[in-house]
Amino acid sequence: MKKTLGFVVLAIVASGLVVVAQTTDGDQTTGPRPIGGLAFVDELEVTVVNVIAYVTNKKGVAVVDLDRDDFKIYQDGQEREITNFQLFTEEVYRSQRHQQALGTPPASGRPPATEDQPTTTDQPPATTDRPPRPIELQPSYMAIYIDSENLRPLDRNRVLNQLQSFVRSNCQPPVEMMVVSYNRSIKVLQPFTSDSTAVLDAIRETKRYTGGRPNVDRQRDEIHEAIARYKEHPDEGGQDDINRVVGQLHGFVNEEVNNLQFTLGALRELVTMLSGLPGKKSVLYISNGLPMVPGIDIYYALADAYDRHSMITETTRYSQHRQFESLVANANAQNVTFYTIDAGGLAVVAGSSAEYSTSRDTMAATIGHSNYLDTIMYMADATGGVSIVNTNDIRTRIDRVEQDFYTYYSLGYTLHMSGSDKVHNVRLEIPDHPEYTVRYRKRFVEKSLESRIQDRVVTGLMFTIDENPMQIQCATGNPAPASEDRWTVPFEVSFPIENVALMPEGDDYVGRLVMFVAARDKEGRQSDVVRQLHEIRVPAADYDRARRSRYTITANLLMQAGSHRVAIGMLDQITRQASYQNVSATVGG
Repeated sequence: MKKTLGFVVLAIVASGLVVVAQTTDGDQTTGPRPIGGLAFVDELEVTVVNVIAYVTNKKGVAVVDLDRDDFKIYQDGQEREITNFQLFTEEVYRSQRHQQALGTPPASGRPPATEDQPTTTDQPPATTDRPPRPIELQPSYMAIYIDSENLRPLDRNRVLNQLQSFVRSNCQPPVEMMVVSYNRSIKVLQPFTSDSTAVLDAIRETKRYTGGRPNVDRQRDEIHEAIARYKEHPDEGGQDDINRVVGQLHGFVNEEVNNLQFTLGALRELVTMLSGLPGKKSVLYISNGLPMVPGIDIYYALADAYDRHSMITETTRYSQHRQFESLVANANAQNVTFYTIDAGGLAVVAGSSAEYSTSRDTMAATIGHSNYLDTIMYMADATGGVSIVNTNDIRTRIDRVEQDFYTYYSLGYTLHMSGSDKVHNVRLEIPDHPEYTVRYRKRFVEKSLESRIQDRVVTGLMFTIDENPMQIQCATGNPAPASEDRWTVPFEVSFPIENVALMPEGDDYVGRLVMFVAARDKEGRQSDVVRQLHEIRVPAADYDRARRSRYTITANLLMQAGSHRVAIGMLDQITRQASYQNVSATVGG
C-alpha cells in the first residue's frame, strides 16, 4: 500500500545561467522557429497500439502457423486495420541470442514494441502487401512475488522448490527476474537480473519468513468447529451461543478485510513500480489464494446450522470485487500481466476429515475453497496471464508461463491519440479457428506524454532508467532541520542550455520545461510525483554565448529522516524529449 513520505518541493528557483550581453554582426531576426534542443519526436509521428496475443490449441500448445489475415482487432467495438504483424517463437529468440553472441548488430526496424502500449515511430506502418521487417526482441521483466503473509509455510516451500528449474531455464537475456516478498510490506530481495543464481538465492531467503495465514486458518477452523458442534447438539446451545459465534465471525471477517487491504495495496504498489519499464512486464504471484468475500463460507455454515438464511445477505457488505477490479485495472493500465500460482495444490473439499472432530458443511467448504481461488484466477485471466491451481506439481503447468516468454504474436494498429488518459476496450478474434484459444489484454490505457513520464519517474525510484538525452545532472546538498521530524534538503538539476529548444518571443528566446520529482525511502514509504513548470528566458543577443553554459534549477526538498532515492524526469515541452536521473539523499543522521 502506498505510504506517505512527507516529501514536497517547497520552492524552485532558476539560477546558474550567466548571460553576458554582446554585440553580434548580421541580421538577428531568425523567424518564428525554435533554436537549440534535441530532435522533435512528434514531427513525423505514427502512433501504434501493440497487442500481444497468445494462441494455443486445446492441449495448451502454442499455435505458430497463423498470419495477419487470421486475426481481427476491434477497439471500442470498431474494427481496426492490422498494420503491424510479427510472430515470435523460441527459434527467433535463439537466432537473436546467437547473433548477439557473435557481435552481429540486431536487425534494423521498429524499436521493441511495448505490450498493449501506444508506441511512436518516424517510419510508416507496414502495409498488408509487404512483409514486416524484423524487429528487436522485447525485454521481458518478471517479478516473482512470494506473498509470505498469505502462504502456508509447507505449501510455500514445496512450490518454491519446484520453481527452481523454471528460473534456471528462463532467467537469461532478454528475460530478467526480480524477487519480492510480502510480509505486511513489500521487500525487494533481488532487483531485476538475468543471473539465475542470484534469483534462486533470494527465493531461498523467503523460506525464513512466516506470515499470518496459519493464524487465519486456525481462527476459521475454531468458528467452523463451534458451528458444527451446535449443529450436532442444538439443544445444548442457546441464544448466547449464537451471539458468541456471530461475534467471532464479525471479528474474523473485519480482520481479514483489513489484511486484504494491505495485500492489494502492496500488489498495486508493485504494479506501479513496474509501470515505466519497457517491453513485457509480468508478476508471478504465489500464495494460498485471497478471499473475494471474506468469511463467506462461515456465513453459509452459520445460516444452515442456525436456520438464519437471511444472514447470507450480510456477505455483500464485505465483498471485495471492486478492490480486485481496481487492481486489475491498474495492472492493465501499466501493461503488467499476472501469472498466479495456488500453493495449496490439489485439495479434496469434503464435509468431514480426520483433521476435524466434527462434520463440516460440505457446501460451505466448497464455497470457501472457491472463494480463495477465484480471485487469483481472475487476476490472471483479466490481464492476459495464466493461473496454476489445483495441482501439487506446478512443473506440469508452468510450461504455459515459459511458453509465453518466447511464443506470441505482436499485432499493431494505428491509434488516433486524444492527448489525454483514456481507457480503451480491445477485442481480438480468430474467426476461422474457433478451436483455438487466444489470450490477450482486453483493455489498455492511452496515456498522455506527461502520464508516461510520471510512470517512468515512479519506476526510477526502484530501477535505473537509462535515458538522458538532455544530459541532466542532479545533486543534493547538506540537509538542514526544518521541524522536529523533517529536514530541508537543497537540490539541483542542471543541463546544457543548447539541449533545450527555445522559441523566439519578442526580444528573447523562451523554453518551457516540466520537472517531475518523487522520492522513496528504504522502508518503502513513497511520495507522490510533484510536477513543476519552469521557464527559461534568454535574450536573443546573448544566445550564442548562453548555449555554451549550463542551466541550473534549484529546489528545496522537505523530507523525513532516513535514506532516500530521489527520481527526476525533465520534459522539454517543445521537442517533447524527456530525460531521467536519480540521486540519493540521507537526512537526520
